[in-house]
Amino acid sequence: MRTVFIVLMILLALAVAVVAVLNNEIVTVNYLFGQVELTLFAVIVGSTLVGVLIMVFFGIYRSIHNYVKSDSERNLKKELQDRIKSLESEKKKLEEEVEKLQKERENAAARARDELEAEKNKLENELNRQKKEREDAEAKEQAESEAEKEKLKEELRKLQKESSSLEAQDDTVSPPKKSFWDFFKR
Repeated sequence: MRTVFIVLMILLALAVAVVAVLNNEIVTVNYLFGQVELTLFAVIVGSTLVGVLIMVFFGIYRSIHNYVKSDSERNLKKELQDRIKSLESEKKKLEEEVEKLQKERENAAARARDELEAEKNKLENELNRQKKEREDAEAKEQAESEAEKEKLKEELRKLQKESSSLEAQDDTVSPPKKSFWDFFKR
């Protein structure tokens, strides 16, 4: 693009030079404060040089403006890059914190699971102990009732033996049974 611009400038300069050489007449140029007589060649070349100077000054102004603009853009870019770095470091810290919190949560869940398991085992042991105590108490009670039952059976047998021996004695010593008519006999 730049070489095309240079080639066009050279062609334009040659065209102006050819037109200026072909016009050698003297012309009067009127200013605000007077007038001057110059050749047409000098007027054309002077006008071209003034146009070139105006374009050079405009180019310089544009270059300075672009430099200042690009400088502010560079500063903005640097600020944005610094902001990106700070955000990335903050992101990394937050990711580490999230990872740490997840580990803590997993550890807490494992501890809670262990505690619940221990509590479950404790309750199961207590339940088994109470069940065994109940079974032992029932077995003891049943054994006592069986012993009491045996004791009562033994006492019953003794009483039956005693009553049968008393009956035997009563049979031997027993007075004769009186009948209904015996009462009237007296």
